[in-house]
Amino acid sequence: MLRRLLVVAICVAGCGHDHGPPTVKAKPTPTDNPAIRGGGAPRSARIANYKIDARLDAAQHSIAGTEVLTWTNTGQSAVDTLPFHLYLNAFKNESSVFWRSSSGSMRGAHASDSGWGWIQVESVQIGGVELVGKLRYPGLPDETVVELPLPQPVQPGQTIDVSFKFSEQLPEVWARTGYKGEFHMVGQWFPKIGVRVGTPGAERWECQPLHAFTEFFADFGTYDVTLTVPNTLTVAATGVLVASADLPGGTRTLTYRAEDVHDFAWMADPYMKAPLSGFAKLEDGNVEVRVYYRPEQEAFAKRHRDAAIAAIEKFSAAYLPYPWPIMTIIDPPLDAAEGAGAMEYPTLVTTAGDSVFARPGLRLPEMVTIHEVGHNWFQGMLASNEAEEAWLDEGVNEWADAHAMDDIYGARTGAIDWMGWQAEVFALRRVAAEDPGSIPTPIATAAYAFPDLDAYSEATYSKTMNALHTLEQTVGSVKFQAAMKAYARAWAWKHPTGRDFYATLEKELGQDLSWFFEPVFHEVAGLGLRIRSASCLPAHLPRGVLAGSADTSTKTIVTETSRPDLGAWVCSVLVENTGRIHIPLDIELRFADGASERVHWEDRGNGNWQRFAIERSSKLVEVILDPDNKIALDSPFTHRYRLEGDGAASLRAAARISTWAQTLMQLVGP
Repeated sequence: MLRRLLVVAICVAGCGHDHGPPTVKAKPTPTDNPAIRGGGAPRSARIANYKIDARLDAAQHSIAGTEVLTWTNTGQSAVDTLPFHLYLNAFKNESSVFWRSSSGSMRGAHASDSGWGWIQVESVQIGGVELVGKLRYPGLPDETVVELPLPQPVQPGQTIDVSFKFSEQLPEVWARTGYKGEFHMVGQWFPKIGVRVGTPGAERWECQPLHAFTEFFADFGTYDVTLTVPNTLTVAATGVLVASADLPGGTRTLTYRAEDVHDFAWMADPYMKAPLSGFAKLEDGNVEVRVYYRPEQEAFAKRHRDAAIAAIEKFSAAYLPYPWPIMTIIDPPLDAAEGAGAMEYPTLVTTAGDSVFARPGLRLPEMVTIHEVGHNWFQGMLASNEAEEAWLDEGVNEWADAHAMDDIYGARTGAIDWMGWQAEVFALRRVAAEDPGSIPTPIATAAYAFPDLDAYSEATYSKTMNALHTLEQTVGSVKFQAAMKAYARAWAWKHPTGRDFYATLEKELGQDLSWFFEPVFHEVAGLGLRIRSASCLPAHLPRGVLAGSADTSTKTIVTETSRPDLGAWVCSVLVENTGRIHIPLDIELRFADGASERVHWEDRGNGNWQRFAIERSSKLVEVILDPDNKIALDSPFTHRYRLEGDGAASLRAAARISTWAQTLMQLVGP
């Protein structure tokens, strides 16, 4: 839903501002802040460490660079080949996996027929020996992965230096990286080594071709990056600026240092304003938030800044403190927002949502910023394998974002508080989500194995968020949020898997949750909760031929006259669950005299239906499943049933429409 809203907002935002010729920018001042707050020991194993020197030709949108990778084999088996991602080759031609899986379109943005991009490795050396002729592309015609056979294996515990010289052409931006006019968003732009995963002693490389539905997976390390750019450009980058120098010919060099991150991205633009700054206040110090924006987007820059500050404070308290001194927010130009907006990198994210329709209180801009900032926890610090288990990043982050927004803006107004209309995030997303049972692939599906983008998005984002919210409501919110905090702290900088996630929650919650995790995450499954029937009959003592002798002629026949109705009602409610997901269920019964009663079905898959018999002095008039909206994995519009005495179809339909409207207003109404 968020992606669709962004497309609509961007399409109506308008663009085409005349900013005049670029002017020389003041040389930025290096920071005194260390790259990691608090100092001390490294947070990660720092397996992959990079020194990069790159020069941007802003007119040609090209980069020439050198790189030295220092990589350590922390596994227990020798390595004879090193694989590297060459992500920019996804934009080289229509034969790449990325192009074939996207058809040249992503999130409403489309590739131009002239803005191709690529990366060329011109030299690769180990110990001064040229090995570029040894490079091989195992996925031809796709060239987003290249392998380097080694002259000698790297033994366990050994470290190797690999030197690259490369040149690249940025694409016209339509999918995360590239240029639009004079704006440059440079992401996934250098040769990046894969990750060794698997059982110790039997490790394997995880370094897959770039697919349209996948994002990125890399080891943590340090980055020392020097960028040479025209002095008319404002530059922002991952990490902290440690040196700057003006050079002859109207250029300058900027050197950045980043620690315990798994990527490095940067932005260059001649019209970005000096950053709008503020500080997130944490228990162990402050984090500076900087928003880079063009002048016409200043009002939104303030909203993005305030949202980012609040998000850092909330995520730090809920999981673990943000460890870096700076968070940079890039608000791309409006004509670049479809392609460059709403993307996360360590300590630097791009946002979106600026639109004339995004009035204060309609919190799409804030939602985008909080989502991308949240990724600095659920990806930036945990760094799960996004190609294989995207839900551990996107879906878990969605759940955390919803809590953050409700905490920041109010439990009933987290998403919308505008002209009398109010909505909280979980309810709004639940109403917009597809029926989980209609998604043809499980949540725990590799991103590249989904049949289309809608299936990927619904399972990875919406269904995962709703699943976690359902489990949270089932076991208790306080306990569940404590378990999530324990998960984040236990697995930060360790690449957790889904199994690690399940095990941590089971340990912290003290129960076997396989009844939930297996069908929800690993099966094509949904709930099929319905009220199959509900009816009432007048209560009376037994009638008919009473038990006695075998001779019926001597029996007394008890009739309605001799045993009239008692003025009470015997009601029956039959509830069914025809889905694979079974969750404990509360049911509220409402009676004509205004009284209500709750019954409980401990639905753990031991039966697909349950009948409840109730005797009351007043007739049953309405049955409500899940009255507290704990179960987010089913449509709320099938959870209410009104009993109609005459059975007229028109009255039943009217009652059903009324019930749906009441449910909708309860979820997102004023």
